Amino acid sequence: MTDFQIALVGIILAVIVVVIVYNRWQESRYRRNAERAFGSRGETGDVLLDPNVRTEPSMGALAPMSNHATIDDMPDLSPIADPVIEAARATPLTDRPDVPRESALGIQSEIDCVALVLADQPMVADTYHQLRDHLLTIDRRVICEGLVDGLWQPIDENTDEPFRELRAGLQLASRGGATDPLVIEQFLGAVGEFAERVGAVTQREDALVAHERAQSLDAFCAETDVEIAINIIGKSGVTFAPTKVRGIAEANGFSATDTGEYLFRDELGRALFVLRNGDPAQSTSLRSNGAYFTTLTLALDVPRAPQSPQAFERMFTVALQFADVLQGELVDDNRKLLTAKGRTAIGEAIREINANMSERGVVAGSPAALRLYS
Repeated sequence: MTDFQIALVGIILAVIVVVIVYNRWQESRYRRNAERAFGSRGETGDVLLDPNVRTEPSMGALAPMSNHATIDDMPDLSPIADPVIEAARATPLTDRPDVPRESALGIQSEIDCVALVLADQPMVADTYHQLRDHLLTIDRRVICEGLVDGLWQPIDENTDEPFRELRAGLQLASRGGATDPLVIEQFLGAVGEFAERVGAVTQREDALVAHERAQSLDAFCAETDVEIAINIIGKSGVTFAPTKVRGIAEANGFSATDTGEYLFRDELGRALFVLRNGDPAQSTSLRSNGAYFTTLTLALDVPRAPQSPQAFERMFTVALQFADVLQGELVDDNRKLLTAKGRTAIGEAIREINANMSERGVVAGSPAALRLYS
């Protein structure tokens, strides 16, 4: 390389380092400002928890408060003082017990009706593929797996090895509701007929028990299916230029989706929250190059977001950054300013939802949760 090329590379590296340091400094500054502006747990405020995903039971509005703090009150910064959040920050991401490891979305006993087939002679691919194809005509959410060296492996159209044991799982509920009892009966019957045809034995859940589990799972899904939204509106009628909004989003690590919303992912590539046009009279897309936006919304899908209490705090910090740059302020759906009391209440509500999900064996953001809340 020439001296000029070496110097150019050095300059580029220096610029990258400066940008990284500046971004870290900015994030730290906003966190400190957020804490000062929104105060301690003893302050008062108001907020709405807004579940926009389903029409089933929701959190509703919190009690009205007073003494609203605004972004203009932010003189300086300090980290959010919450023992749960601080403990999570101190724990390496990969060591936290509620972080789902990367894995195939296989059969989950908590949300699936499972039927097991055991044969004396190995079942060949042509045989079990007929079963798989038939089950998928009953319900597209069926999953088939074969046992290999003590581990269940997914069966797809390319699988060709023989199995002496295989199992099929039918998802019992989703955001669309509980699985129809007739579908459950057809699923269990198809597995039973297959086992009889190949001279194997089968272990299947009773159809009535599976139907009762489906209804219970659907009720649980409805109770915990909550979306938390933070709205950003302009001060004194200020509106937001679409190109500027998209530029800020991309600079903060968001990526555009097919719907025109912008998605923020964590360091492992898992979806945390989205940014969208918050005007209910318009599309949620941010692709518009015409009319200016009057409202932006950051939304957290609580049951699908891994470590959702921490994800909420991260979303709140990002919302403050947007509001500061765009001359905006944070409000709920009733256009009331968000305050420390409301922020704390949201965090506590999210932790309660996470605890309820964990008790049911469906950890927020886990493969089971991603399937159930879909």
